[in-house]
Amino acid sequence: MRIEYERDERLPALAWCARALAGGPLRVRHGDAVETRGDGFVEGAWDGDFDRFDFDRAQSLAGTGGRIRNGTVVFAAPFHPLERLFVLRGTRQIFVSNSLVFLLSEAGDALDLAHPGYFFDIQAQVWRGIRPPAATLRTRIGQHVELHPCCNLELGADLSLRHQPKPLGPPPASFGDYVGLLLDTADTLARNAAVAHRRQPYRLIAACSRGYDSTAAAAIARHAGCTEGVTFARSATLAVHPLFGSTEAVLDDSGADSLRALGMIPYEYDRLDINRLPGHPRSEFFLSPLAVTDSSMAVMADRLGGSVLVSGRHGERYWGPTRRSARRNLRELDDSYLSGHTLGEFRLRVGFFHCPIPYVGALHGPSIYRITHSAEMAPWKLGTGYYDRPIARRIAEQAGVPRDFFGQKKRGAMLEARDLTESSDTDLRAFVASEVPAAIRRRLNGQRLSERANAMRRFSYLRAHYAHWPLAATAMKLVGIDRTHPLRDSIYQYQFHWGVAKIFNRYART
Repeated sequence: MRIEYERDERLPALAWCARALAGGPLRVRHGDAVETRGDGFVEGAWDGDFDRFDFDRAQSLAGTGGRIRNGTVVFAAPFHPLERLFVLRGTRQIFVSNSLVFLLSEAGDALDLAHPGYFFDIQAQVWRGIRPPAATLRTRIGQHVELHPCCNLELGADLSLRHQPKPLGPPPASFGDYVGLLLDTADTLARNAAVAHRRQPYRLIAACSRGYDSTAAAAIARHAGCTEGVTFARSATLAVHPLFGSTEAVLDDSGADSLRALGMIPYEYDRLDINRLPGHPRSEFFLSPLAVTDSSMAVMADRLGGSVLVSGRHGERYWGPTRRSARRNLRELDDSYLSGHTLGEFRLRVGFFHCPIPYVGALHGPSIYRITHSAEMAPWKLGTGYYDRPIARRIAEQAGVPRDFFGQKKRGAMLEARDLTESSDTDLRAFVASEVPAAIRRRLNGQRLSERANAMRRFSYLRAHYAHWPLAATAMKLVGIDRTHPLRDSIYQYQFHWGVAKIFNRYART
């Protein structure tokens, strides 16, 4: 099999879509920043030598690509499950892309407006983890888009597609083993990203708050040569009760002090500045209207271009003290928001790679959990219950961040950052009124998401704390708790369809 390329400078810089016909070449239409060779293409950085181009054999690929191997093409998804490869199989052709919208555009298809629940389709895949079979999204003309996270896909000349797990190293046996893996991965990936003869070299930039996970990730990034970081000035802290709701207070969440302690230059932003951006800035974060931290990063676009964004996304799922951190196959039953999953279209347009450090080696969840509770970690335990991360604390403190700078109180996105602006909300409602079948429209709840916040918090509290308990999970299923998700009957399920429609022209041919 050979590859034919069609470079299109009008596309998002890192987007690509491959089309294969039975017996023919693989044709790849791609943006300007995708690296191409006769034997493959990639948008990403990985823990290996750039010139060897073995990104498909890397344990940690931050990005995606395709590589010819023994007469087949191996497509590589990122090492983490926050992005995925999208596949659409036809009778005599197959499409593979790192963008759902690009895939639909090239295949001449679209979303099904009679199906509100794309958010829940993807959430179900996240809850199940990365083991096959692939989850699917149905399309307007009755086809199905497959979702393939954290894996490789081998495409044969006969258009057969074979799932391959990512390469997996040995499980860490101690803190030294584990932190060595994190440091070595970051160091090698940083060297790969900075190679001068890339189409564009990439620098590291760290996302940092006052929380555990991002501070530890920033310390790892600093060891790999990172000199700058981005942070939000304010976030919310919640007092949550599973029955009586919650209260919210907005507090300082800036990681600027931690970044300075690490010898890095901080750049501080306000989450709510997204509401001052022109147009409909939340549209490209369509996958989840609840992933507020993702969409708020739109204000950082100018800083993120040409970078590898090193984050601490979901460190609580692998560095936490409770039994749920011993998870296998990246099964994230506690995910209610799909936070982190909506950055794809934004990063392809802006031109950066995402490296969430807690997912490095996360397939060894039980081993990491044993390290958390090992005797050697006792000095870094605070005894504060769920919000206690000795691995993250030790990484950050040993890198020079004072103990009281981070990890004192759990913070998150603010309520008012969840709603669309008036102009975007009006546009969404007009879209629903004109495009969605009347029978479905009549069932939709029009309340703003901020008005349904207590219901959201109760739901996420129960899933976060009990979904990994077999008896509790069974009980929640029997009482139908998942039907109480605030998006279940909400008009904002159609933020997915509306967002796709808003950015569809990015991928159109002239």
